[in-house]
Amino acid sequence: MSFEIYSEESNVIGFYDYTMICAKMSARHGNCIRRQGHQRSIYFNQDINYLVDMSGDKNVNHDRYSINIYDRDIHHMILNKQSNRDGTIYRQYTYLTVPQCESIIHKDIGWMKNSDQPLFRDLYLEMTINQKWPGVVVDCRRQVFEIGRGGDYLIFDREIESTYDIRLESKKAEDLAGESFAMEPRLEPQKVIMTYRQGIGIPKVLTNIIDMSHNYRAVGN
Repeated sequence: MSFEIYSEESNVIGFYDYTMICAKMSARHGNCIRRQGHQRSIYFNQDINYLVDMSGDKNVNHDRYSINIYDRDIHHMILNKQSNRDGTIYRQYTYLTVPQCESIIHKDIGWMKNSDQPLFRDLYLEMTINQKWPGVVVDCRRQVFEIGRGGDYLIFDREIESTYDIRLESKKAEDLAGESFAMEPRLEPQKVIMTYRQGIGIPKVLTNIIDMSHNYRAVGN
């Protein structure tokens, strides 16, 4: 399991501005494209508002779980948790196998209760106590630029579509990745969401706590 801490701020820009910024980013030495292509996110929430500024101005603290699929590749799916606390986002994520994904979708989640990975245990509690089940699908074209080597990123999301309150219990992993759901556009034509993400180093004391937790679980306690 991996951890990240960062803050981010999002704005809606026009397509012309998007192309100009991308050209400048590509031309500047030290920047590089980390990812670009199709991204499908299956959320354990009933609504997703991409236009809400995640910088903390909304004073909303929440946890958001999702299964992320990149370029319809079911062999590199990611289980993702983003916790927004007063504008700082704490992200935990781990790779998700096809059997694990399908068991979660089919609500066969008993194995997560005592998993070695805290992220699975957290999701188990959300699904059993808070009754959060996967039911929102969001598609977009995402382009991620790394700015130098300082842990900062510029992210562009376009062609955003989503569907809500769908039933996934009978789906297989390949259905989740490849099916064309009845999606609705969530962004005006020729508009792009630009997000600046500023990395925050994980404090050494927190790193030590995380390492101790992993070691504790590894010995079967």
